[in-house]
Amino acid sequence: MDQRRILLVLRHAQTEDVRPGSRDNERRLTPDGERQAREAGDYLRTRNIAIDAVLCSSAVRAQQTLQLLKIDDQLPANQVEIADRFYNAGADTLINAVRELPVDCRVALVVGHAPGAPGLVHEMADSTSSAREAIAAIESRFPAAALAWLEFDGDWSEIEGGSLVSVRIPDAASR
Repeated sequence: MDQRRILLVLRHAQTEDVRPGSRDNERRLTPDGERQAREAGDYLRTRNIAIDAVLCSSAVRAQQTLQLLKIDDQLPANQVEIADRFYNAGADTLINAVRELPVDCRVALVVGHAPGAPGLVHEMADSTSSAREAIAAIESRFPAAALAWLEFDGDWSEIEGGSLVSVRIPDAASR
């Protein structure tokens, strides 16, 4: 039986810098951010990726990013966790949440923020089995709407590190 798992890590798309009178978690996507999120969704659809579970920050910008991916038609509502614990979460919190995913989940998506989302990718990417160009893409940056694709063998609860297969950087989708 194939135990291959895919973890997609998406940093929320571009946001407004400041919303006067609002808290940070209420910041919204800019028009460019909305376009970035739609393009990330198009990217996933062209690769026929069926996502089984989503872990998403409760911040408005993360939820907007998730909504604009337009993947919700393939997901049961109970497989989407939008939680405060993912807002400003560090890599360790995100890794622990991934390790709690159900056994029948093959493909999971994390929609989060920096530095937690890029930290998760850096922490989980095994440099010996990862694509060199993917490692190079994340060495210096993980901008808004960056999408990392990691693959692991075994159950989620046991993952330690995996192959960073690719990284999609907005406006540089060939990476």
